[in-house]
Amino acid sequence: MGSSVSTASGFSKATGRPIIAFIGDSTFFHSGITGLINAVHNNHKLTLVILDNETTAMTGHQPHPGVDMTLLGQPNTRISIEEVVRGAGVKQLTVVSPRKVKETMEAVKKSIAFDGVSVIISKEICPLYAKRVAPPAKARAFMVNQNRCKNHRDCVNLFACPAFYVEDNQVKINDNLCIGCAVCAQVCPEKAIIPKK
Repeated sequence: MGSSVSTASGFSKATGRPIIAFIGDSTFFHSGITGLINAVHNNHKLTLVILDNETTAMTGHQPHPGVDMTLLGQPNTRISIEEVVRGAGVKQLTVVSPRKVKETMEAVKKSIAFDGVSVIISKEICPLYAKRVAPPAKARAFMVNQNRCKNHRDCVNLFACPAFYVEDNQVKINDNLCIGCAVCAQVCPEKAIIPKK
């Protein structure tokens, strides 16, 4: 809970190797900002990935300073994570959508190569929270084209989306769990995952 930035700073000094730390948006606000400021001040070399899902998803969707409370019918002053990061002195900052795998990977490579503290803000509203507060999006479920699938099961074992399951020795996707994010289709080496018609 917030120690990722400070721990990464220690690892960067002790190992001299590229270090990547992760922190959620809510945790960033309540205990990550001071570690980030310290890392910048002490010229550490690390990449911090802030997982901004626009809520405190881990403990029940409580609001934090970065939440748009107008979605809940309550006016507030929303604090921008991006502005806080820039205000802390971070020179290398990238905001990505985690659903865009290629762009996200390029941002990670660029950030790791940066000589100093770099930050990636991975911004995507929590799907469960979105169902409560945002207008419903038209999401098409995906399916596995069994003619293309080589049954290597990286989608199940490495990607590990809960919508995937194995039945009769074939990988399948549960329509009720698939949110249509399309990330699986981008990472499948055979391009066997396609939108359901």
